[in-house]
Amino acid sequence: MISGIIFILILVGGAALIIWYLKSFYAERADRAKKAEEHRGKHGGECVLEWSGSLAGGAPDEEFGKLVVTVPKKRGGGGACFYEKGLVLDKKRLLYSEIKDVVLAAAEPGTKFTLKQTARDMGVLWIYPQKGTAMGIREMNYQFDNEIMEKIKRGLGF
Repeated sequence: MISGIIFILILVGGAALIIWYLKSFYAERADRAKKAEEHRGKHGGECVLEWSGSLAGGAPDEEFGKLVVTVPKKRGGGGACFYEKGLVLDKKRLLYSEIKDVVLAAAEPGTKFTLKQTARDMGVLWIYPQKGTAMGIREMNYQFDNEIMEKIKRGLGF
């Protein structure tokens, strides 16, 4: 009898915890979407990357405008190019108006001694388009700087 009551309390508590987690997750996502809409409203409904620092030196893109910032790859040429109105990541091109969310998992500084530490402390800037798969700028492949990635995220309104 008592064990049945404890089991029911555990089930109810677990369900309440799951509901609380999902509500907070979706509330945070809605807050980021609201910030992005406010950002678009400041620019007449157009999605642009606000950037207060110096602009990257490079040729402008026909579709996306002038080059704002570049995140170079660690090996080989190229990198992630953030233009005024869109980005080019590898061979993928994406208008900022087609982005539904941007999430930054900041890199942890310090020496990593194991593969597990490296994977856990690696930074990544996730860009979620409205259609298609998420794109990530990972510390493993790109010259990742937490400050620049945070500026990009805020500059996009998220």
